[in-house]
Amino acid sequence: MDPYQEFAEFYDVYVGERLDDLPLYLKVARSSRTPMLEIGAGSGRLTVPLAREDVSVVAVDISPAMLAILRSRLAQEPESVQRRVEMVEADACRLDLRRQFAIVIVPFYTFNYLLTSEAQTSALERMAAHLTSAGRLLIDVFIPLRLLEQGPADPILKVDLVNPATGSRVRGWNTYIFDQTRQIEHRRHIFEVSQPDGTVRRREFTTRRRYWFRRELAELFEQHGLRVDGVFTGYTGAPADERSEQLVYELRRR
Repeated sequence: MDPYQEFAEFYDVYVGERLDDLPLYLKVARSSRTPMLEIGAGSGRLTVPLAREDVSVVAVDISPAMLAILRSRLAQEPESVQRRVEMVEADACRLDLRRQFAIVIVPFYTFNYLLTSEAQTSALERMAAHLTSAGRLLIDVFIPLRLLEQGPADPILKVDLVNPATGSRVRGWNTYIFDQTRQIEHRRHIFEVSQPDGTVRRREFTTRRRYWFRRELAELFEQHGLRVDGVFTGYTGAPADERSEQLVYELRRR
């Protein structure tokens, strides 16, 4: 079963043209003598731009639907770009490529989708196993501090645009329920697609993300044999504080 099949249709319009993290990953990739291992490659938001910049990427995702979009994207690229991408359909908790990488990235809150302690343990063990002795692991995580405080009851508009590929207007809203005991965000997605002929299609589905607080994340990584070399917010190295909702952890094997 594909856990992200429903989301795949809307993922690119939901994320839009977001590439604010690309310069960070380009910088670390250029310091590496191995391909970059990207866990949670999805539809290729980062994968294709990285490959265009002469970075070799092993793109891993659990979702066949997401990888199908990546495959379609790559088919439109020059052969030189296509050769730089190796796609792997795999669960991060069971990943075994029998190779090691100087750079492993887990971008754009992929780690938040590991809901249980068992999944987190397995994934971190697999990530560490794929690192070279001096390799770096970058994990980008999200802490929904403002949503937890505000507890919005009404749907929040997240997307309102015309899909240039289809001419359809896509609008999307999110509603949120928080299980604060288990620290799980239940995010209900509501999408309306208005076709040029006037017909409207509505889709609803739920995604779930685990959240931690900063002190918990540091402890989690240390418990699994990973040393925290740095933590920052944004993608330009700005120092994080207790109100930072987005964090990038730079980790190495102990």
